[in-house]
Amino acid sequence: MRISWRRSKMAGTAYDGDLERRLASLREAMFQASYARNDPARQREFLERIFEGTQSQDSSFVSVVEARGPRDGVVEVAPASVPDLVAARRKRRNLVVTAAAAVVLCVVGVCYGVLRQGGGGAQEGAGQAAKLRIGLLNVVDTAPLYRALDQGYFKDEHIDIEIEKVRGGPDAIRELVQKKIDIAFTSYPGALTAQSKGVADLKILAAAYTARNSHLMLMGLGDGPLTHPSDVRGKRIAVTATGSISDIGMALALRDANVAPGSIEWVPMFMDDMLAALKRGDVDGAVMAEPYVTRAEQAGAVPVLDVTLGRRALLPLSGWFVTSGQVESQAKVLRAFQSALARGARDVQRPDVRDSVLTKYLEVDPAFVDDVRIATYPETVDPTEIQKVADLMLANGFLAAPLDVRKLVLRWPSGG
Repeated sequence: MRISWRRSKMAGTAYDGDLERRLASLREAMFQASYARNDPARQREFLERIFEGTQSQDSSFVSVVEARGPRDGVVEVAPASVPDLVAARRKRRNLVVTAAAAVVLCVVGVCYGVLRQGGGGAQEGAGQAAKLRIGLLNVVDTAPLYRALDQGYFKDEHIDIEIEKVRGGPDAIRELVQKKIDIAFTSYPGALTAQSKGVADLKILAAAYTARNSHLMLMGLGDGPLTHPSDVRGKRIAVTATGSISDIGMALALRDANVAPGSIEWVPMFMDDMLAALKRGDVDGAVMAEPYVTRAEQAGAVPVLDVTLGRRALLPLSGWFVTSGQVESQAKVLRAFQSALARGARDVQRPDVRDSVLTKYLEVDPAFVDDVRIATYPETVDPTEIQKVADLMLANGFLAAPLDVRKLVLRWPSGG
């Protein structure tokens, strides 16, 4: 979705000197209205919050964009008033689906074997499946792994996968360092923080997900104490873990909205438990990723703040990590894991395949699977893009010193 802004032609119109802030608010309103694209009443609610107290002539700043679906491939722009803006139709699905379907992932190596569920650390041996314990959250980022499991791609690579649920990225890194798991799925902030502090010497085994708007949202109850970003002061906000994309991303989003995040009480918990905690009143809001955002919306929760918007949109969100020691000692099985995961990632570029994974493994109601916002499953690890995450964390005080992400790029030992 693109938004264009036109200067008012009304003679004598005065502006308050804070145009950038006001335009940012309008952009936020547009994205929030897009989020509520199937509910005109909620679209109106979002817009009325933003335009409350605004002079009527300010609506001449706005040009409404009606995003046609991937089939049309065009964007129409027309001037509109605020009521027109509220009434503007929004088609479901973002425009990246068609492009994402064209992405082809490289498959590395060819191996053979058997898949079964079991415990133990990674092992390799003739005629025996190598065991890998994978720490992850059940978010849409992990769809390629579930697709690879479903289709027997790990079986083809002679790998036995055991899934360990973790609360958040920092917990996954901690368990990786403690050798409780062999591969950690995590958002980048947790891994970059651990690397910066010397807690671990990490390598990025594979990229997982690049976010777009509405993937990670601060959710509240419509009749609760948190319905607008300005309400967050002193509130209890559920996150998967402190130092994760949840609290760091939200803090950045709040600063962009001119809201200080310092008074927030972060409440770590599993994402599976957030909606119930929200309904009980144990927390005032919760930072959720898809498919939990869609699931919460079905249950009556409402979006308060889009965490993956503006300068946080299109940033690499998550990846699969191992330690440097594993790269040397387990090169064969880790490369086989890369191969199977790549096949799964290639498959989920197709919306029909991806939707089947979401409904079968991530507990998405088939009636609402089309509402789940999907961004991009990257083809390769791009250190230049991930460096933007590290630089953003440094600029906002979440890293104490600069971090060169190139050091995390995996280089296989010769003969590995």
